[in-house]
Amino acid sequence: MRQFDYSFRYKNKTSDQVSVWLANPPETQRQTILQEKKHPPRQEDKDIIGNTISYYELAPGEQIQASYVVGIEKTSKSSTPLTKEERERYTRSSPMIPVNEEMTHMASAITEHATTDKEKGWELFVHLVKNYSYTFPVKARGVSHFLKEKKGDCGEYSFLYASLCRSLGIPCRVMVGAFAMGRHQAHVWNEIYIEGEGWMPVDTSMAYTVRRQLWRFFFSSIRTLSWRSYFGHLENQRIVFSIDTEHTPSPPYVKEGGSTENVYQSFPLAGERFVWGKSSLVGTIPYFQPMYFYYHSDKPYQLKKTEEALGDWNVKESGKQKGFLLARTISGYLAFFMAFLYLFTGWEIASILFPFPALIYCLSFLVRKERPLFFSLASCFFGAVSLLVTLGFLSEFI
Repeated sequence: MRQFDYSFRYKNKTSDQVSVWLANPPETQRQTILQEKKHPPRQEDKDIIGNTISYYELAPGEQIQASYVVGIEKTSKSSTPLTKEERERYTRSSPMIPVNEEMTHMASAITEHATTDKEKGWELFVHLVKNYSYTFPVKARGVSHFLKEKKGDCGEYSFLYASLCRSLGIPCRVMVGAFAMGRHQAHVWNEIYIEGEGWMPVDTSMAYTVRRQLWRFFFSSIRTLSWRSYFGHLENQRIVFSIDTEHTPSPPYVKEGGSTENVYQSFPLAGERFVWGKSSLVGTIPYFQPMYFYYHSDKPYQLKKTEEALGDWNVKESGKQKGFLLARTISGYLAFFMAFLYLFTGWEIASILFPFPALIYCLSFLVRKERPLFFSLASCFFGAVSLLVTLGFLSEFI
């Protein structure tokens, strides 16, 4: 089991009261909450699919904080059969994940040669990876918009994949969470339920990115897989904030009213005009990433930063993986400093010292199993240069 430190903070920077619904990281077949520390909520509710939602009411300037130690297993711990309520939940139609004649026809055409649910899930996975493009930010959110534009972010990929799976009667859920890459590294993916195997992860947007835009992750701390492996496997470097979409809030969300068009800029969501912080989606909260809120005042207030809409959150690796990442950061800065120093001053000692932190930097990628082919070659190169420099230095004293 790998461990991650997750911290969350939200401060009411508005001039009026704010109601906040905060998702606590759920327990899943892969995820375990090892430690929790948070401000006591006014109330807390758990739904039938495992989400626990804390409710707060914050005065201007008031804030809430929460911290967790989250354990992630590489493989699922069990394959508990779905209850009737769970199966109905994960095959239902909703504004975010429509199940209708159009989607059923599309899904059936894509999977016409497949027989099992797993084979159908694979065919749908390949179709999305090969026929849609990743882009961020998006101009609208919803299955119909994604079908039309054929480009969207991880959320759009996940909503469409869930819609297609559910249209075939395959239980599918949306997992909303974040990569363990520090601050605000949000991500969304899917899980499909296969009889006898349980919940299986499927990440169509990561598969596309690795297949077509690998440069996005070349120097990142995420251990990318081959694109096909994202059907059934994950890199084990992410946590889940909440499960699925369209959550019924408790207490109920305040009905929209007044001049909301002057409060926040609207955004097309599931075919509707949506005002974040003032609107609900047919009485539900669209998704928790990891919070949603209601701004009580009708006075105009424009969201300027991510933390004003979603909270300020950070997810980091712990243990030896954190140590390797720290070594990478320090060695990377040292190598850059040496190269910069030699380039602008011509100081030869800087060029002699440069290969050593560069070697440590490349080795950190190998130890963490990130882009092993490239960094194996780079490590060999800087290792050879470092050896030659060391031998040359020793020869001066022999």
